[in-house]
Amino acid sequence: MISRRSALYWLGVAGGAGALNTFPAFAKETRPGNGTRVIACESFCVADAAQEPHLRSYIADTLLPCMDQLRTTPRMCMEAVVAPHTPQTLLLTMYSSFNEMLEERARITSDPRVRRAWAALESAQVLDDVRSQVLMVSQESVRFPAGPAFAKSGLFEVRTWHAPAWQRDPALEVGSVLNRIGIDPIVAGAMVAGEHLPRFTYVIPFDDMAARRQAWDRLDADAQWAEMQRKSITRFGSGARTTAKAIYKLAPYSPLG
Repeated sequence: MISRRSALYWLGVAGGAGALNTFPAFAKETRPGNGTRVIACESFCVADAAQEPHLRSYIADTLLPCMDQLRTTPRMCMEAVVAPHTPQTLLLTMYSSFNEMLEERARITSDPRVRRAWAALESAQVLDDVRSQVLMVSQESVRFPAGPAFAKSGLFEVRTWHAPAWQRDPALEVGSVLNRIGIDPIVAGAMVAGEHLPRFTYVIPFDDMAARRQAWDRLDADAQWAEMQRKSITRFGSGARTTAKAIYKLAPYSPLG
């Protein structure tokens, strides 16, 4: 049986029983506008590398087929290359609303196959932790893998900034700077809950580690970015600050399109 703690994460929230009770109310009060989507980001942290095949089997053979039966939901799966915890698998799933996310999570956790497979993971102590966050994104700022061309991206960096000057949404000026220097995110979204808001998470493809390093060096040297940081420090006392980053590769079983 899926534990109450695990069920909380499947609902896209973290915390105690209070979080489970209050999130539906938050969802009703915070409705994405036209063209806005919700992305659930769930990290499955494996306790021991030898047990990673069990998690892969759970996601590829049970979880994803269950999701396929419920609806055609854009999603992608990535496996950590460099992260605070490895092995780790990150599942990103896009929804049209918070209510759609909650409804699908409830149906998944009640599916007998998922319950049995999850119970087996818990019994074998495969997972050390399950972490979750929810993002709001504009329809234009998310492009999940839609074909083999995306699979050729060697790496995907997931980077979170605390950026008081960006307010509720990733600033258009930020996207302009990133695109100009060759950083082309496939996800750019605002976290809807948690500490130190506003925070923004980007998923960025790179060909390799060298290309990644060169891109961030170009950002550090960019005059427009430096001016944006200066203005943010003057007004808010802080510029955009990286609070988390990890590097992944596309999982071999990840949906494409």
